[in-house]
Amino acid sequence: MIGQKEIPKWKREEVNHLVDLFKDYKNIVVIDVAHLNDRQIQETRKILRGKAIIRMSKKNLQLRAIEQYKAESNKANLEEFASNIPGQSALCFTNMDIFELKKIFNENEWMVPAKPDEITPVDIWVLAGDTGLPTGQVISELNMTLKLPTRIQNDTIWIRDDTRTHKAGEIVDVKQAAVLKKLGVKPIKSLIKIHYAWSDGEIIPEDILYVDTEQIKQNLVIGHREALAILFEMPIYFDEMTNDYILKAVSEASTLNAIIFGEGIQIPAEQGTKVEEEEEEEEEEEVGIGGLFG
Repeated sequence: MIGQKEIPKWKREEVNHLVDLFKDYKNIVVIDVAHLNDRQIQETRKILRGKAIIRMSKKNLQLRAIEQYKAESNKANLEEFASNIPGQSALCFTNMDIFELKKIFNENEWMVPAKPDEITPVDIWVLAGDTGLPTGQVISELNMTLKLPTRIQNDTIWIRDDTRTHKAGEIVDVKQAAVLKKLGVKPIKSLIKIHYAWSDGEIIPEDILYVDTEQIKQNLVIGHREALAILFEMPIYFDEMTNDYILKAVSEASTLNAIIFGEGIQIPAEQGTKVEEEEEEEEEEEVGIGGLFG
């Protein structure tokens, strides 16, 4: 048709491939890759081999694939899933539990160089010792750009003292980032983080994926029982809370048993002792009064 631009073959093939992945896997997570490097993603792919597939695609192709899959499958919440995909993202397809996938990501932390023209979240230090760099123009870069105390030894540049070049919250400019990278300084922790997930029609947002169960338990201990009640209502299961789930089920079963069959609910030992003591006091009072009337 005149005026209609034909879609390149490679784009059609990529969309079809993504649709096939949607059909083959029940869980799809969105990963924001704007701050990840290629090597980190490649190494993570090796770790997940046989368990999950990370697919890097342009956003417009991801959206086309979701639209096509929605038309073919009629699965729920795909429009919401598509609307929250960030500009630079990868889709990770898996049949494993999403929380187990998150655990694998959290266990594979990387240290990466500071990015140019970005705020560092941590203090940046250059440690004393041999840089391995030969003498020459680079020494002026160390002195002028980062204000590092240097000396020459055995034809290489040495840093005399541990030196903090940036405090957390400061911007690392382009020249500084280049010199720090040249020195091999990698101060920034980098984790692959799940932006949100789609599980066979259900959306799982980031705040649920990364809920702090330990904090909720701690709040419960200090009196916030409503926190655990909320946790029990969540559409997720935490392995470490198996005992809590069992205790809740037993408690509810006991209550139902009492309601249906009329059996009394067991009174805790301390409360039972108190009731018995009150009954004994009543009996003593009756005996005492009877004694007055012979």
